[in-house]
Amino acid sequence: MLIDHIGENIKDNYKNILDIPSIDNREFWDSFPTDLKEELIKEGKRQKELPWSQILVSDYREVYINGNRVNYEDKCFMRRIKLSALTMAECVQNKGEFVSDILDGIYLIMEESSWCHPAHNSHIRDAKQKNIPDIIKPVIDLFAAETGAVVSLCEFILRPVLQKINTDIEKQIDRSIRERLLIPYLNEHFWWMGDDETEAINWTVWITQNILLSFFTRNEEFLSSDEKESVIKQAVISTDYFIKSYGEDGCCDEGAQYYTHAGLCLFGVMELLDDLNYGRYTPAFSDEKIRNIASYIRKIYVGDGYYINFADCAAKAGNRSAREFLFGLRCGDVSLCSFVAEDYRRQTFDEKLIKDEHNLWYRMLQAQNHKKMMEYETDDKNGLSDVYYESVGLMVSRNENYVLAAKAGDNNDSHNHNDVGSVTLYKNNKPFLIDLGVETYTAKTFSERRYEIWTMRSLYHNVPSFAGNEGEIEELPGEKYRASNVIYNEKEQSLDMEIASAFDDHNIKSYRRKAKLCQDRVVIDDHYEGNIVGYLNYITYEKPQITTEDAKKGEVILSVGNLGTITVKTDSSQNLDETEYKTQIETLKITDERLKKSWDKDCYRIRIPFAQGQITTEIK
Repeated sequence: MLIDHIGENIKDNYKNILDIPSIDNREFWDSFPTDLKEELIKEGKRQKELPWSQILVSDYREVYINGNRVNYEDKCFMRRIKLSALTMAECVQNKGEFVSDILDGIYLIMEESSWCHPAHNSHIRDAKQKNIPDIIKPVIDLFAAETGAVVSLCEFILRPVLQKINTDIEKQIDRSIRERLLIPYLNEHFWWMGDDETEAINWTVWITQNILLSFFTRNEEFLSSDEKESVIKQAVISTDYFIKSYGEDGCCDEGAQYYTHAGLCLFGVMELLDDLNYGRYTPAFSDEKIRNIASYIRKIYVGDGYYINFADCAAKAGNRSAREFLFGLRCGDVSLCSFVAEDYRRQTFDEKLIKDEHNLWYRMLQAQNHKKMMEYETDDKNGLSDVYYESVGLMVSRNENYVLAAKAGDNNDSHNHNDVGSVTLYKNNKPFLIDLGVETYTAKTFSERRYEIWTMRSLYHNVPSFAGNEGEIEELPGEKYRASNVIYNEKEQSLDMEIASAFDDHNIKSYRRKAKLCQDRVVIDDHYEGNIVGYLNYITYEKPQITTEDAKKGEVILSVGNLGTITVKTDSSQNLDETEYKTQIETLKITDERLKKSWDKDCYRIRIPFAQGQITTEIK
């Protein structure tokens, strides 16, 4: 745990300011490759021509009126993205071209009534949010802390230039950081800080990282000795709560997309604390759990940009960056470094610049390590192999043709979807059976009505459902709705589990599912004991067509695009009514912008009825 590295006397053992190069450090900024510098300046010029967004209180209030978060967030993020791009361009060019626009951005952001986003405008987790910005008692949420980091770091890097304009610029930023972040951080226990009762999530390290950037890029007098001690102690305690929330295997139960804000922000906290404490945290990077957290992203990669996804995570979980590369270097994980470097080299220059990133520190790390990632000697194998994450109940098995994932666990993951027993399958890196992910976040997404949203429901995952008197019986959310008697067989490449308890219905006495990867096919063996008719639900990206349906034999064969076939065999003695119970194919319209990032066309749901007995699905 990080607390073991904290040292006896924080006041004396820790620096007051992080070791981050300012614009005067020309050896640092001039060392970037010429093409990178040219692209950074080009992006700065492009952003310079774009108008600063206008944010109104009506934009802030929209989430309370109709649930829309996007309109406010787009305007808010645009300011931070532009400011970060201008700062990078000015530091590289060093001619003053962007300074006036940078000042406009700094003051526009400081003039915002609140840095907390409206969807998070509450001091208590999941409580009703205030419907106007709270300027009396500021809330520290993800974006308040990140805004503090952007503004504080921007001024810190450009201080030699800005001081010549007016020394009050630094003082005004100090005041904003103190009032909006430091005072509430030291005087209120926010839920994301962690405790013995609440499991920490990505908020914990994401905010903590940006708190450290906000406070330790101020002047030496900004924090008193007592304040510095309190800040560092709380940062370490919060981070240890986050580490404790993980299993020893390092699996992120929020999925690959959230690794960027969870595992990588853990790296950020550790890196910043190590800098502040003169390298005394370096041994913590060798801890086995930390190394497992770092390597998670590599182990669930499929290929062609796809990742094994579940919960709110998308199948296309984004590009890899300098933060993963540095995490790999710190942990001595050559395979992770190689994986990141290969991914980075495949990216366009626009992607390498992370143009949509508003965190200025990430942009600095990216530029600083561009050359290292481009020149890193990679390992062709990248260490891709089978893995079983017992803490979440996730199996990922591979051979030369298939990547199969099966998930046991429970329906209480962070960003949970009801997906106990779900399977995901890729053939030759092409999506065969898919997890849709989540639509664009709205107020409803994190409300008591979350499971009214179709993508959250087990009906739209690769799990069974059942015909009830009052509607279809599906899985329920919560920790008690879980898989039991889970058996992972590494040699057989299979995961076997009982999932009946995920439905909480006395008519479903047992539902045993075993997903197995064979050399030339995937087999899902289900055994059902119960009194009601069930349906196999399979979600596909390519369009399925029924080629054979023989009720007497209990057999259905479907072709799925050009990928292959799905054959389902059930006990022929089931005696289902052939006219009432037939295989159905439903088109799932993909209209949401967030879903379109992974699925650029409509997807499909296959529904195959079954009764008590054995059901075998063969995919090849």
